[in-house]
Amino acid sequence: MKKSLIALAVAGAVSVPAFAATSNVDVYGKLHVSASLFDDQTDDTEDLQISSNASRIGFKGSEDLGGGLAAIWQIETDINVDEANGSWASRNVFVGLKSDAMGTVMIGNYGTPLLLIGRNIDLFGETMADSRNVTGVDSDTRGKNSVTYMSPSFSGLAFAAQYSNSMEAPIVDGGMGPSGNNGDFADDSFWSLNGTYTNGPLFVGLGYSAGDALEAVGVDKEWRVAAGYSFGNFKVVGQYDKSDGETSVDADFDSWLLGAAYTMGNVVLKANYMDGDVDGSSNDPKQWTIGADYNLSKRTTVYALYADGEYIAFGSGVGSTDQVGSCATCGGDVSVFSLGMIHTF
Repeated sequence: MKKSLIALAVAGAVSVPAFAATSNVDVYGKLHVSASLFDDQTDDTEDLQISSNASRIGFKGSEDLGGGLAAIWQIETDINVDEANGSWASRNVFVGLKSDAMGTVMIGNYGTPLLLIGRNIDLFGETMADSRNVTGVDSDTRGKNSVTYMSPSFSGLAFAAQYSNSMEAPIVDGGMGPSGNNGDFADDSFWSLNGTYTNGPLFVGLGYSAGDALEAVGVDKEWRVAAGYSFGNFKVVGQYDKSDGETSVDADFDSWLLGAAYTMGNVVLKANYMDGDVDGSSNDPKQWTIGADYNLSKRTTVYALYADGEYIAFGSGVGSTDQVGSCATCGGDVSVFSLGMIHTF
């Protein structure tokens, strides 16, 4: 009996790695938690919040089809570390084909080309002070029921295009179009494009989105331009967004961002300022942030940041498990001191 058990254990130990190798499956993830102390926060929220910020686990793989062509797939899931729950396949999920010469085509749920540009330059991305607290527009999201094409790089120049029959709940409007299992609805589609140029320390990107799904919430079209440049230990970034609104509910919206970072060994000091303008409203969002990262290793980082804002909700840009805005009697002001830890695997 003992010999049979030993033989079974050995067989299991040998067969599991072999299965993983032949299936070409990669398991990866990111765990990001923070403890944040707020001032002038919403009346019914605690001063101290323990939050999970875009923590995730993913599975991806590829199969070589020959001739420079490969089948690719990905399933990525949100994990709420603080609440011990999550939503299966809630992030990028797709199956597609990739060619070194022709580019990549993906079908499923994937970030819009406009969203991808902003992720390249956000110095406080996926923290309580994520730039989308201010700059997020309706198409800064993931496109469900989407077909996405990403070109190869032509001496640093690349472009991407996406057509989608539905959007995830957007950053600004809190819902877009119907949902359910009754088929994809008419007037719930949109498309998004980007063009990027990457050459060593320089990155420049231009994004554009339009379609029925945006018009359904009173938006004609949206633009984004972003850039980043590194020289020595310094990095400077900037971004401008414009959303052309068609109604008083979703009015014209413009925002801009400027930021800088300085690296000293394992320490990164950084700061940025963002300002938004809502047409016809005095409740314009603003946010400034200072912070420092300390890289314990290539995969583990601890950080501290302080941010102050007006007419925003901290954590809303990243979809944090705790999103905290200003109180009703504080004139729109709110501030946060946040300590966090990030580990990737």
